[in-house]
Amino acid sequence: MPYDPSRHGPRRIVGPGFHAQVHALVRQVPPGAVTTYGDLAAALGSRSVARQVGWALAALPAASDVPWHRVVDSRGFVARPGTAAARRQARLLRSEGTLVAANGRIGEFARRRFAFN
Repeated sequence: MPYDPSRHGPRRIVGPGFHAQVHALVRQVPPGAVTTYGDLAAALGSRSVARQVGWALAALPAASDVPWHRVVDSRGFVARPGTAAARRQARLLRSEGTLVAANGRIGEFARRRFAFN
């Protein structure tokens, strides 16, 4: 099926080096803090690329030094609550002192949310 803006929405175009830019920003988030896909997208200059930020993090190799677990959704929940990935993310966040409720919500989300300058 060809691309149809009325059906698929606007095109989201990211250029070369986008993944590296996302990874560099995520490395700025300190232990005990979290950020959102949208916050990262806004820091990159376009809130509309939040989904691509998620894809950039999903493409990380298993042995990466990028603290992907510090990125949560806009409501303060870990990735897909109830999944193995969510349990791992919650475990990593807890090991850094972040409160994570049983439903996957970050405790004191507003206070723990990292602001990019």
